[in-house]
Formats: sequence, C-alpha cells, structure tokens
Amino acid sequence: GTCPLSEIRVTTVSDTAGTGPVTLTKQHAPKVWCDLDGTGTIAFDGSFNCASATDNATGDYTIAYTNSMSDTHYSLTGAASNRRVVVIISKGTANSNLYSQDHNDSTNEADADPFCIQICGDLA
Repeated sequence: GTCPLSEIRVTTVSDTAGTGPVTLTKQHAPKVWCDLDGTGTIAFDGSFNCASATDNATGDYTIAYTNSMSDTHYSLTGAASNRRVVVIISKGTANSNLYSQDHNDSTNEADADPFCIQICGDLA
C-alpha cells in the first residue's frame, strides 16, 4: 500500500510552547552560510545568519554572524571562483576573517565572485 503521510504541508514548525519557530541550536545543519560577491562593492548574493561582510583588503573579508557560535571549535569550509582557495585567517564566535588566494601563488590574494563559506557547529 501507500503511506497515508506522504506529504506534510506547514507554514511554521513551532517550538513546544507554540510561541515561535524551532531554533537550530543542537542540530547538525549549517548555522552560517554565504555566497558573497567579493568584487567591487562587496555584497551577499545569498546568506543565512550573516550580519555583514567587511572588505579589509584585496581578497580579504570578515564575515560577521547574526547569531554567534558557542565557541571557536566549529567547522568552516569555503570555496572561491577561478580556482582560488579560501584561507582562514581567524575564527571567532561572532565572525571570521578569511581571504581568497590564488591556488598557485601563496602571496597573491584576489577578490572573488563567488566567495562562499559554510559553518557547522553549535550556536551560542
């Protein structure tokens, strides 16, 4: 036979009190992600839990989180256009400083579009 619960449609998944949405605090899902246009005047093309992006220098960005991470022991992965690699300069609970580097030249930072990161870990 067929399963009678083959489709679930909801507007909001509420917390147990019914007062708000479920908070992703201890689930294993990305807590921060962004697709940043890191060229010219930088801007998010898409993001989740990102408060702002700062252009520190060529290919050097700071991504601030809307909701902080519980500690700095989270997993951060990144990718950038034109065969560039994403290098972690520092990871904080409220932001990360990263840069886009040409994979053939460790001294050549370069702006990237897209410049993408994803973070998994626990929110504060």
